[in-house]
Amino acid sequence: MNTFEKIRDVFGSHDAGSSSLIGVYRRHAARAISEERWAAADIFLDRILEVDPRNLEAWLMKGHLHRFCHGDEEKALECYRRVIILGGYDTSDRHVHRAQQAQEQLLKRLA
Repeated sequence: MNTFEKIRDVFGSHDAGSSSLIGVYRRHAARAISEERWAAADIFLDRILEVDPRNLEAWLMKGHLHRFCHGDEEKALECYRRVIILGGYDTSDRHVHRAQQAQEQLLKRLA
């Protein structure tokens, strides 16, 4: 399984706000990820966060990029924690749930 297959489900087929600036950045980030252009994906995720610093999807994707593409598990954990905190620890939110699972997996691996 390639890296894109590991992380693409965060964006999935959901295209809410596709006409908004965030939607444009989201599509560019998804394309960059599918083409394994990690630096470009980071740039577009950062642009999403400039518009909406509380965007759980962008923080989760940044965590996955740090973990699976950059090999930076500490930064990945920071991003996952941010998703969990910004999401109010509400595991019924799919992004919070995924961040919590990813965080648990990483912490077990690092222990």
